[in-house]
Amino acid sequence: MATTFVFVLFLGFVLGGMMLMLAPAYLETERERARQAQERRAAKAIRASEAATAIPGFFAGLDATRIPPVPLAFDDALLAQLERHVRAEQAIVTQFVRYPSIDSLYRQEGSSFHLH
Repeated sequence: MATTFVFVLFLGFVLGGMMLMLAPAYLETERERARQAQERRAAKAIRASEAATAIPGFFAGLDATRIPPVPLAFDDALLAQLERHVRAEQAIVTQFVRYPSIDSLYRQEGSSFHLH
């Protein structure tokens, strides 16, 4: 019985010592991986900046900020039309949910829709 206790105690010390040695090694490996990933990101950023500076000067004048802005009147009109359509469809759905029938599912021309 005493030898079993000593053997279990010995194994506990051995396994505990191994865990104490493995934990710092694992943490050091993770720190090294993080450092390498940061170096790769920095190298990629440097390559991208070098590629941007390698553009000839006559292309550098073609800046996206010099493109004239698109008039927004067409976009606003299209957006307003889409909003009206969605609101009309929402009114149809609301009417169908409150009073489910085949007649209320289809839109009749000239009928007005109400939001309840």
